[in-house]
Amino acid sequence: MSHFVQNTLSGLKELLNSTDQMKIISYEGEVREVTCSFNSEAITAEIEKFENENNKLPEDYKAFLTLHNGARIYESIDEDGETLGDGLEIFSLDEIKEHQEIEYLSEHGIPIAHLLNDCYLILDTEKLKSGDPNYLIIMEFTELSSLSLNFEIFLDRYIISQGEAFWSWPIYTAENYYRTR
Repeated sequence: MSHFVQNTLSGLKELLNSTDQMKIISYEGEVREVTCSFNSEAITAEIEKFENENNKLPEDYKAFLTLHNGARIYESIDEDGETLGDGLEIFSLDEIKEHQEIEYLSEHGIPIAHLLNDCYLILDTEKLKSGDPNYLIIMEFTELSSLSLNFEIFLDRYIISQGEAFWSWPIYTAENYYRTR
């Protein structure tokens, strides 16, 4: 299986200006300024050490780690140029270890990212062990849902949707959209 994580990230980086910022369009035409930042790559020995101490990581996620050992994508910038801490925070290997100490996260798998408000992306280790390619789950507050995706498809769709919660789009219809606002 070839992985397109690098292509997705390269495409995003082409859109960033010299200060790693860009304007995006959000729901209902709102335009906002965001920034993206990327850690340096994880070396293979670090990834192997993590896997030896924990669980085997999926290949597409390891492809991301070999490019960037963590990242922040679509973090909003306020009028004063300060970042707001939202968007997608993909954890470094050390940050994963820290989040694994939080029992309500680690009991479901390996927490790899934080996004939006109180949402976590988790690698479902049971699905990984069984070879299920749809191993990514999301914990929104305390509710778990399967995304029926792997990491690279999630990342690609998150970037294409400019940081919006694309996984919830099917539940909004013309009948209920306006009532949920």
